[in-house]
Amino acid sequence: MLEKVFHLASGYVEFQVLGDGARFFSIAAKLGFPFWGFDRKDGKAVARAKPRVYRRLRPVCRRCGTRTRILKKRGLPFRGQKLLARKGLLLGALGGAALYWFLSGSVWGVSISGAEKTPAGVILQAAREQGIYLGAKKDEISPKNAANGILTSLPQISWATVNTDGCFLEVSVKEGTPRPEREDKRELSNMVALREGKVVEIQAEQGRPEVQLGETVIAGQLLIAGLYQEIPDPYGPQPEHLYQVTGAARGRVIAETYREFTVEANCWDTAWEETGRQARRWLEIFGVRIPLGFWSPPSGETRNHSQTSRAKLLGVELPLAVENQVVVHLKERRRELSEDQQKTAALLKLREAQKAVLPQGAKVVNERLSFQFCEGRCILSAQCRCREDIGEVKTISIN
Repeated sequence: MLEKVFHLASGYVEFQVLGDGARFFSIAAKLGFPFWGFDRKDGKAVARAKPRVYRRLRPVCRRCGTRTRILKKRGLPFRGQKLLARKGLLLGALGGAALYWFLSGSVWGVSISGAEKTPAGVILQAAREQGIYLGAKKDEISPKNAANGILTSLPQISWATVNTDGCFLEVSVKEGTPRPEREDKRELSNMVALREGKVVEIQAEQGRPEVQLGETVIAGQLLIAGLYQEIPDPYGPQPEHLYQVTGAARGRVIAETYREFTVEANCWDTAWEETGRQARRWLEIFGVRIPLGFWSPPSGETRNHSQTSRAKLLGVELPLAVENQVVVHLKERRRELSEDQQKTAALLKLREAQKAVLPQGAKVVNERLSFQFCEGRCILSAQCRCREDIGEVKTISIN
């Protein structure tokens, strides 16, 4: 077996002797020519020899009056000569091997798992800053260091790991629950009214309510007391000593309040109008964007719309995509507004003013609007009945 492998590696020819084969092999043997694989085909002697040995048989053939004819050429040297004659096949094989080596060392896809509140784009951007992106070199990526970098850049993430699966990477994260702020149990405080209003709801979590439902309070009035004294039952036995309660006042006091707003809107505004469009296209290969065309950077105000079509194979996205982008050119123009349009603009400003002034959770339950047009302006006055939390914690300091 080893002899056969050796002959195939070094190459050999199988030849046929035309003439007196016995005399030919006798003289060749005396001259030291090594042959093997002796046989007879069609009544003629057949043997095998190395190519360099076969080339030295011409003097032997003249001496014996015989001729030789090659029947087979076997072995790696002859295969190599055929490949060298077909340079395109050889270059294709080398190019395929180089392409396989390059593709197997690059990242073909990055996926995100475990994220519920944090957008995937935010995590992908943090991973890109750590060297994890489509087309990155796998040898240059340290999964442990990348996971630590993602944790550092995203405080809302409590745990992260980078898993490798061949040419694909998976960034697994876990979002943490914000730690509640520790409340100071030793704080001494009361809740007072920020503004006047009619109390419609009281939720005293700590402390004692000092107002009743339906009562009208003024700014600075005590709503929930954190420091108070026991009130004995007037129909029961009276205690000798009344206990004192000291602590923090917490809760919500919802009241109906009255507010007035005044806003102005001009009789004209500016709007962006489309003046033209320009289509662009990119080819993205392993994260590298190649422009498919020539164009100059847009001037002036523009708005872009992009759509990416990514290639897939067996349900797996490949690092090959075509991005189509439409650049919309805009120009700012001034336009005159009708009275209805001025009213609409004034209402929008009113809502912005209410959102800026009213506390979170407050709402307007009733409003009375008054429009006036004067000197090219629309003046909107609003008298509003609101429902909002008017309680404010006031800390008590004892010296």
